[in-house]
Amino acid sequence: MKFLKFNEIDSTNNYMKENVSSFENYDIVSAKVQTAGRGRRGNSWLSPEGMALFSFLLRPERSLSMVEATKLPFIAGISTLNALKKIKDGAYSFKWTNDVFFYSKKLCGILIERVKDDFVVGIGINVANKIPEDIKNIAISLESDHDIDKLILKVVEEFSIYYEKFMAGKWQEIIEEINANNFLKDKKIRVHIGEQIFEGTAKNIAEDGRLEIEMNGEIKLFSVGEITIEKDYY
Repeated sequence: MKFLKFNEIDSTNNYMKENVSSFENYDIVSAKVQTAGRGRRGNSWLSPEGMALFSFLLRPERSLSMVEATKLPFIAGISTLNALKKIKDGAYSFKWTNDVFFYSKKLCGILIERVKDDFVVGIGINVANKIPEDIKNIAISLESDHDIDKLILKVVEEFSIYYEKFMAGKWQEIIEEINANNFLKDKKIRVHIGEQIFEGTAKNIAEDGRLEIEMNGEIKLFSVGEITIEKDYY
């Protein structure tokens, strides 16, 4: 396994995507600081020193279908959650579609990008960094001096275990574990899709990865959308 470490880089995902041919399955790129970190839908991602900032390559043994590929963020999420549990006790949960929460605040974000038949799995975890005052109500850090390199290796190891389960046809087992850690379950939420807003109560994450929301006594399924929780409405 190759493990490249940078003091500063624009984005570990970008670096790996631009040099994907030089990497093998589960090779890692990490950085102390990212100057152009990104989240989903192109959102910027604060990347100060003290975070675990890394990307690793998934090179499947066969081409994954679009349906299979959409399940990778869930596998990365539950893998990261379990790796963190083994490092520090606490109330961890998985927030649809790709965040890990700690005591109901965002601890980790995940961004997976496809490069032909390969996938670059980018993860940012707040480990020993201080959270800015203006986002302390929604974000949290482990405030731990845990060895970041060891944490990164543990996450990749956990991912490889869950990915093998997935490829062995055990997705149902994985999604049940994800739902057992479902942060949104039974919360009153709003889903923002473009100019449209839908309100309801979050339920399980369905087998195909869509979020079940109870609206006016019926279950509706959502594959995309920005989520706000009732307490965040006003």
